[in-house]
This record gives sequence, structure tokens and C-alpha cells, in this order.
Amino acid sequence: MNPLLPALVVVALATCGNPQRGPETPEAIVRAMPDPARILDLRHGGEEIGEAAMLSDLRAARAIFLGERHDDPLDHGMQYRILRALHRDDGMLHVGMEMFERPFQPVLDDWVAGRLDEEGLRRRTEWDERWGYDIRLYRPLLELARSRAIPLWALNAPRELVGAVAHNGLEDLDEPLRAQLPELVLDDREHRALFMEAMREGHPHADGPEALERLYQAQLVRDETMAETVVRALDAGASRVVVLAGALHVRGGHGVPEGVRRRRPSSSYRIVLAVKDDDEEALEELLHAQPRPADYLWVHD
Repeated sequence: MNPLLPALVVVALATCGNPQRGPETPEAIVRAMPDPARILDLRHGGEEIGEAAMLSDLRAARAIFLGERHDDPLDHGMQYRILRALHRDDGMLHVGMEMFERPFQPVLDDWVAGRLDEEGLRRRTEWDERWGYDIRLYRPLLELARSRAIPLWALNAPRELVGAVAHNGLEDLDEPLRAQLPELVLDDREHRALFMEAMREGHPHADGPEALERLYQAQLVRDETMAETVVRALDAGASRVVVLAGALHVRGGHGVPEGVRRRRPSSSYRIVLAVKDDDEEALEELLHAQPRPADYLWVHD
């Protein structure tokens, strides 16, 4: 008898009924809503807390900022999980999305009302041209909003306005574009420093200080337009607004949260950022950064 036969039989039995799974798709990861490895409360020195305790605190806020890395399915899984949990207790919750620009608000309204399919949503919002990230990462969130009739808000400034500011600065805008500008605050030194550091580390687009300044002005136009739109949602009757936006737009309470606070001083907010457990450098930086980058860190395996 072949001495290898028993071993081969064991392997065959072990794999029977347990076929090897291929890699999970990004959308499947979002839908799975993976458990966090841990949640760290930065308000209390990075103390580890339970998910229920974090959610209880989030429910006390009028605006909840869930920062993302746009191409990371785990970050979107975190957003999907938190949004589902919050909406379970609050049918008046609204969602604001950086991914859509203000002029396309009627399209989002049609989506939530079930008047168009995903292809229509992509085409009419010019998703591929204006946002460009894989819509499958956002599909679970979009479908949740439609299935539960959760109002969606197109938060962002039009690309035409942002592009004009990035290329020419605020001073050279024509009147139609200037009319679209939100109220801007240009002298937040901490926010400016945070943005410039991000540009140096990950986005070396600008050639010289003048170009960097124009990019900063364009960032402010985005941030303040989103903040203004969040306040519109609150004024429209939202019990709270869950904001899905890039981490740089919300980190440290600068950007969009500061814009909301300035317009509605009585509205409390919370910030959740995600980080990978094996990215020790990023985790350490977030744990010890000043000012505090978020209220909570959602740490992925």
C-alpha cells in the first residue's frame, strides 16, 4: 500500500466541503463590516473601549464625522457598520457625502426615492469623472440609504469652482464662480500647517509656495462648502448628520467640523478615524498627535 495514501485521504477529507475561497472583493469586505481589532478613546489618553460605549457617545452628537481613506474597503466597512447601528435607533438621521457635488443634490434625492438605478446615479452625477473611486466601495452605503429612505446630502463644492481656485487663486475668480463661494476663514494656522504637512508627505503636487497656497485655498472651499451643507441638513430637520469624508477634511476638528462649529456653536460633534493595527508609525502618530486628531480611533486588523 502506498504509504502516502492515508495522508492524501486525510487531506482530501479535510478539504471536501471546504473549497479554497478566492480573495474577497472590496465590496464584500465593506458588507461584512469586520469587527475592529480595538477602539481607542483619544479623549482619555487612548484608553481601549467597547463598540457599544463609543456608539452611545456618538448618539449624543449632532454631527458625526467618519473619516476615510477613499480606496480602503475596511474604512468603508467601518462607516457602514456605524451608520447601520446609529440609524437603527434614529430614523431622522441624515448622511452627508463628500463624494457628490452640490449641484447634483436632485440626483441623490431621486436615488433615495428609487427613481433611478445605479447606472443612472453614476451617469447623472458624473461619478467617474468627478470622483473616480470604485463605486462598489460605496454601493453598500448607497443601497442602505435607499432601502431605509435615509436622506443623502451632496456636500462638496463643484469641481469647476475648486479647480479655478487651485489654478488661479481666490482673487481671480469670475463673478459666477465667486457667487458660489462659502464663507471662508483663511487664518487658521493649525489647519494650514496640517494641510501643508500632508502635501509634503503624500501629495507633492505644488510647485512653489504660491501654488501650495492656491491648493490650500481650494481645500478650504471644499471644507467650508461641506460644512455649510451639513448645517443646511440640520436646519432641514435632521436629528444628526453622519458625514462621510476624507480624513484630512475632518482631522483634529479642523476643516469641516470647525466650519460646522462656527456656523452652529451649539451643535456638538464627534470624529472617528480609522487606522491599521500593523501600521505602527501611523498608529503612534495618531495616538500622540496634538491637537487630538479624533475622538476615537477604529483600529483595523
